[in-house]
Amino acid sequence: MNFIKQFALQASGRIAAPPSGHKLWATPQRQQVIKSSTHSGNGKHMANLDNSVHSAGIEEVHNVPMSVIKRPIPSVLDEMKVQSLMATIDAETDADNVPPVDILWITGSEGGNYYFSFGGCHRFEAHKRLNRKTIKAKLVRSTLGDLYHYMGSSAPKYLA
Repeated sequence: MNFIKQFALQASGRIAAPPSGHKLWATPQRQQVIKSSTHSGNGKHMANLDNSVHSAGIEEVHNVPMSVIKRPIPSVLDEMKVQSLMATIDAETDADNVPPVDILWITGSEGGNYYFSFGGCHRFEAHKRLNRKTIKAKLVRSTLGDLYHYMGSSAPKYLA
């Protein structure tokens, strides 16, 4: 449990990441998180707060139409957080300070594109209430198997 706790704190930037070259584990996905860390002003390695575990290796940010994003799990929202984000997004000079959401991008068996979002619920809701047509997002190439990890047996068996 302490290992998981340490990983969560490291990913959030609340503790320093391990020194360069040191690995906490051996899977390629997790190594990617360490490689994406940055130096803070005090010389320590710190996790980049604009990246999640999923999108740590993804630099490209897209303006994704809100209308194509599926959010199959209802959000539990903190109203004050939504209001604060709305004010930040609405202030043109501060809007760039809001990190992009992660979107799982799945190509259907017949070539269609499907976009699922499970995190970033406060950012998504703030954009929705402001009637924004798009939201900044990092597209995470995914599969139906990945979707199953989020939705269990509720995940679709195929996407046309």
